[in-house]
Amino acid sequence: MFENLLLPMFDDAYYPDILVAEVKQHIQQFAKKVGRTDLSESEIYRFAHQTMIEINEMKPQFEDLDSSLDDTAADYIAEAMMMVVQDVGHLEIEMEELIANREW
Repeated sequence: MFENLLLPMFDDAYYPDILVAEVKQHIQQFAKKVGRTDLSESEIYRFAHQTMIEINEMKPQFEDLDSSLDDTAADYIAEAMMMVVQDVGHLEIEMEELIANREW
């Protein structure tokens, strides 16, 4: 599953591969945290919000490379995080809530 995470961002020259790879690492760390089956929805959202804080901190790096974390990136990131939670059986999670604290 992880090999396909953020594939559209990797395919789009607007997003620097090195930074997309770092975003992917944050999502993989999120996946490890939510991989436990005994998590509540609030715990999953807490882990998601922490992941978004880490990704938000990357915004200047994207700008330095004439890119940005835009609405399209938000969609790709939300879809990747949704794939992660659904893969471990959390089908009741809201995609928009996963990235609710994004700062772009």
